[in-house]
Amino acid sequence: MIINHGVRGSLPISGPFSFKYGGSTPCVEILTKNVQIIFDCGSGFSKVNIDDTKPTIILLSHFHHDHLQGLPFNPTLYSSKEPILVACAHKSKLETKEIIKQSFSPPFFPFDLLNLTNNVKIVEFKDISSEFKSYNLSSFSLIHPGESSGYSLNDQNKKFCYLLDNEFNKTQKNNLIKFCENSDIIIWDGMFTENELKTKKGWGHSSIEQGLKFAEDLDLKKLIISHHAPDRTDDQIEKISAKYKNSNLIFAQENKEISFYGKT
Repeated sequence: MIINHGVRGSLPISGPFSFKYGGSTPCVEILTKNVQIIFDCGSGFSKVNIDDTKPTIILLSHFHHDHLQGLPFNPTLYSSKEPILVACAHKSKLETKEIIKQSFSPPFFPFDLLNLTNNVKIVEFKDISSEFKSYNLSSFSLIHPGESSGYSLNDQNKKFCYLLDNEFNKTQKNNLIKFCENSDIIIWDGMFTENELKTKKGWGHSSIEQGLKFAEDLDLKKLIISHHAPDRTDDQIEKISAKYKNSNLIFAQENKEISFYGKT
């Protein structure tokens, strides 16, 4: 099961214009039989129920505020009995720990978060991949200011890819297609439309139309557009969605469960 707890990019929003699709920043949860896997800790992470009956893996795409800001605000983070393993593919264990420590300790935060969470373990991504090798966890270097990592996993012959915060271009196309081969579901950075992207070069994001073309090239079963622009209203998303109602395109909605193993 896949749950989008946060689908908005850049900053959290609230109001009647975002009731349907949601206003929390990125966080995606995948529940498997043996492990709970979470991608990013935006403000949506505050809604995740850490499963204390199994290990939890948190994979960070990068450390921009909208992908990290929810980390200390999940009450179940402090009470889990099982280890919570945190990693970022393009940073070492020590680098990741230092960034989190700096982000969530004085003067930027009231206390040192890592001192209050004995069950949170910052680890190397390669060690998670090795320990949970049955999931074939892999990473891909994305195009984004300050670096960003995409991820893939396999479970029960189903493949999922997480590709937020990526400025897709032809230089990465072939390698990214290879990384995503045989995927069943991809979460794609669709912060902009193709027209909006013309004035957003270098911002580190892709377009909805690029995602659709990529999905066609892959013969993908399900493409989920996420990281919605903070000023894009429900009505605007609905109008865009209506243009592609006969495709395999879904616009991510918060708290909506999507089956990873059967019909979506």
